[in-house]
Amino acid sequence: MFNFLSFKPIVDLIQPVAATYLLAVLVIMVIGKFLHDVCTDYNLDEELTSLDNKAVALSTTGFLFGLGLILWGVVTPAPGEAPITGFWSLVGDLIATFFWGLIGIGLLEIANFLNNRYLLPHFNNRKEIIEDRNLGTGVVEGCTFIASGIIIKTVLSGSSSGFIVDLIGTFFWFAIGQIAFIVFGLLYQKLSTFDLHAEIEQDNPAAGVAFGLNLLAVGLLIADYIAAYDSLPGLIVWIPISFFMLITGRYIADKMLLPGVRLDDEISQDRNWGAALIEGGLSVVIALVVGSLFFG
Repeated sequence: MFNFLSFKPIVDLIQPVAATYLLAVLVIMVIGKFLHDVCTDYNLDEELTSLDNKAVALSTTGFLFGLGLILWGVVTPAPGEAPITGFWSLVGDLIATFFWGLIGIGLLEIANFLNNRYLLPHFNNRKEIIEDRNLGTGVVEGCTFIASGIIIKTVLSGSSSGFIVDLIGTFFWFAIGQIAFIVFGLLYQKLSTFDLHAEIEQDNPAAGVAFGLNLLAVGLLIADYIAAYDSLPGLIVWIPISFFMLITGRYIADKMLLPGVRLDDEISQDRNWGAALIEGGLSVVIALVVGSLFFG
């Protein structure tokens, strides 16, 4: 009944294969940072260290976090999957891990391009982050990296259906996620009484925090659906439902959690980080709860 003197946990915790995978993940993270630096037209290390650019730090942290989520999905075995046995099986799986890690890096860079071109189209993200050190833009970029990583991780976490099918499915669901972010961005702007792009461009971090966390919530809701179904018609129904939930959450934050003030005024006029965190945090909580209720 009492096994507090058992040595079995010590044996179980000696996992050379797990250590090998961890090393591979860390190497891919380093490669990811290097490639992300290559894809930018500024010196990432210089911005992060000597120039202490916190907007770049927020964006880069989101990139690394999103990549980490993708790698988590890659190395997590599917339910019922047999453990790796044998040297060559391990080598083959590590090669696959590196391949999908590189795919993930590429997709995150595409997400960054789409973010600049379509999600925040009214100004240049590079200028805002490097020249203006705009924290709001950094938060939005970081959150879209994480939200994209959540979606890709979910796709890669299931059982393999074959290399080609897995590759097509990854690109397909990634594209669906990016479209959902852009559509939600348009809806968020439509329902806000302030000009979202103008507020972010004018270095209003509260606007970026609220919008970024809402995008993270969208990513969670899309990922929960993907984990449960692979039906496009169902997704077309699910997206309006999930957007309605998030909009309702914003209304609740405005009328009930922050009574006596207007949420939009707190964000746009007072640049109130606290109000932005309450709105965005509630959206993330709603996404977690709704996903559990619908697909738990």
